[in-house]
Amino acid sequence: MKKILFLSLALLTLQLVYGQRGYTSLTYSIGLPTGSLSEYIDDVSYRGMTAEFYWHVKKSLDAGLEVGWNVFYSKEDSKAYTSETASISGVQFRYTNAVPILAAARWRLMTGNLEPYVGAGVGTSSINRSTDFGLYRISNNSWQFCVRPEAGIMFKLGDTFGATAGIKYYANFENDKLEGQTYFTGNVGFVFQWGH
Repeated sequence: MKKILFLSLALLTLQLVYGQRGYTSLTYSIGLPTGSLSEYIDDVSYRGMTAEFYWHVKKSLDAGLEVGWNVFYSKEDSKAYTSETASISGVQFRYTNAVPILAAARWRLMTGNLEPYVGAGVGTSSINRSTDFGLYRISNNSWQFCVRPEAGIMFKLGDTFGATAGIKYYANFENDKLEGQTYFTGNVGFVFQWGH
């Protein structure tokens, strides 16, 4: 987590130093697991946040970086956990921490104070899955290739401040450590314009 905060502050500092035009958005993220993630944890996640940094490349095209964090959690009563040839039964506390780090592009429709957008991102996600049984923990940590489409809208509330709402789909691909972990997020938050 400290690395993510450091990376976010470093990117914000670079934006301010070089004075390019763009914006930063900070959003609260609600996650909905899909696919194999929903088989492990099927509860909606209310623990998430995303920081994005975009530079204006053209009038309606932005390029940037995204760093996020969603925590999925569920309590399972008397379920069996199987790993290779061993199975354990009992009350389980299941956690999945997903931290995507992506390069992204966004196309905005310039319509005054309301700017609908669509976008895409590509990069990697740190997926940390753990299952707690009383005093014991089974963990699986993996980096997965990630592709992320999105759609949303930005609302200008002033020259340098606004709000945003959008939907994203994180498609993390299977590797030799863990099956692909996919999920949707609904994001709401604030936008800060800089370099104007």
